Amino acid sequence: MVDDFPKGLFRFYKRVYEVVDDPSLDSIISWSKSNKSFIIWNHQELRRRMIFANFHGPFFSNFFSMLKNFGFKRIKNGSGQLEFGNANFVRGQPELLKKMQIKANHKRSMKIIAKEKAEEAADGLKLLRV
Repeated sequence: MVDDFPKGLFRFYKRVYEVVDDPSLDSIISWSKSNKSFIIWNHQELRRRMIFANFHGPFFSNFFSMLKNFGFKRIKNGSGQLEFGNANFVRGQPELLKKMQIKANHKRSMKIIAKEKAEEAADGLKLLRV
């Protein structure tokens, strides 16, 4: 499976894909019926087992923040289960993860640029008050 991942892909994408794709964990986390998202069926068990210990710390809430920062979106499915997806997170197509990474990087870069411009504008306004 690891050989199917594109070169240069961040470890986070690989780990999420591997965990979701692991049939032994299907009662805890698995692909949705569409195979274009994943569902966390038992977040207490997920936390207890520390499946995501390979991420940046064992904190479950950090995992949700990372999903958002890496391009995943929460999908409201009406079942009360936590579901996350991205158009480039597809079962059997790990090569698409590179597109997901590129878009997430671009979005993060744009946020940083926007923040810097806002800070520059705020500094300019501050000078007007002096």
